[in-house]
Amino acid sequence: MIGVPLLAAAMTGAVFVRVGVAVRRRSLRPLLRPVFCFQLALAGAGVAALAFGWGYTTGFNIPDPDAQCNGSGLDRVAPQRHLVTRSVFPVSIVCSDGWDGSNGDEQVPGWVNPTVFTAGGLGIAALVAIPFTIRLRRHRPGPGLR
Repeated sequence: MIGVPLLAAAMTGAVFVRVGVAVRRRSLRPLLRPVFCFQLALAGAGVAALAFGWGYTTGFNIPDPDAQCNGSGLDRVAPQRHLVTRSVFPVSIVCSDGWDGSNGDEQVPGWVNPTVFTAGGLGIAALVAIPFTIRLRRHRPGPGLR
């Protein structure tokens, strides 16, 4: 479980270093490598997994789902709010005051789903770009032997 945050942090750091090198050299060459695309894919997947985990475990309580809405554990006196809907993708937990579902409000922070979709899409795009960077590097003339 601790591996995902470490992987996300390490790959995001590696991506920032490579982008910094490219900006300093004023060249896109460091970014047109398969290794960079793989690092970017891992960083995107890691950030998306962290955001998904944060949203999905909002008020997490396995034995009693209604406790997610009340912000308390199993020792609460009387339920005040209850779980109306829970969705995995997009991440959503809606709690309500009334049993008919009225006055429902979203418990997942608003930044979670945009982060999951953006980081996940970036990771997928980077994975798709790997074969193209390999082909680009093979067909581009360069100095000396590779």
